[in-house]
Amino acid sequence: MSRSNLAREPWLWAFVGGWAAVVSALHFGGLAYNVYTRIWWWDVLTHSLSGFGVAGVLFLVFPRTFRGVRAPVVVAGIVLAIGAGFEVYEYLFKDFWWGWSMAYYAEDTAIDLVVDVAGGLGFFAFVEGILRSRTPADAASGESSRRIGHLRSDGGEKSGDDSPANR
Repeated sequence: MSRSNLAREPWLWAFVGGWAAVVSALHFGGLAYNVYTRIWWWDVLTHSLSGFGVAGVLFLVFPRTFRGVRAPVVVAGIVLAIGAGFEVYEYLFKDFWWGWSMAYYAEDTAIDLVVDVAGGLGFFAFVEGILRSRTPADAASGESSRRIGHLRSDGGEKSGDDSPANR
């Protein structure tokens, strides 16, 4: 199964949509009920889950972003950029951090960005796991296998596996 075909699967759209709803509920519920200030790890939880969700949306809209040897770096960079944008928003428009020192806020921001990226890479690993688990069935149905090293499920290689289209 290709990344593009996986990105068209209705169950994956439902999964990412449900994930977004849960993350939104955790975030806005955390703000409404002051959970962020009472439970120290709530911010880490919501940022890691949101990084996973942002990467999920990225995959659904731009599945080719997840292809190639540099894909994890690209996904991490995009999730980092979106997380940094949220941190700017948080700095400008949130009132829960009013008593924090700038050093504490900088530390919180760094942690948030690290867990955003970890969540994004978690989704990347999720997609790779799905693709690897479906490869033997796809090979049996005649769809070409695109595995690391360009090996087929029987361990053989075929000419053309190293073509730019298969990288």
